[in-house]
Amino acid sequence: MRDNINSPIIVEGDHDVSALREIGVTGEIIKINQGVSIENFCSRVSSEHTKVILLTDFDRKGIDLQSKISTILQSYGCKVNSRFWYFIDHSFKIKSVEDLPWLLRENQ
Repeated sequence: MRDNINSPIIVEGDHDVSALREIGVTGEIIKINQGVSIENFCSRVSSEHTKVILLTDFDRKGIDLQSKISTILQSYGCKVNSRFWYFIDHSFKIKSVEDLPWLLRENQ
């Protein structure tokens, strides 16, 4: 995940981008919150990428976004990797991507 050169990571906002940079992610990160509809966001992303890593927060809003965006992107033929999201959601008790730096520090 730290070297996501072939697949951009999709996150909710600026704080998520900062958290991923803090843990060493160097590849492209795309924010969902860009002032456009989810449909338009997914259309643009799928026109630029054939596969993405989807990493929304782990709260109710993030879970809803994860499902909705995954479904729409896949309908456009974009392959969505959600394995990391599911692993974190089922293995740890964090609610946001912003918590990842803390999680890594606590588990070193």
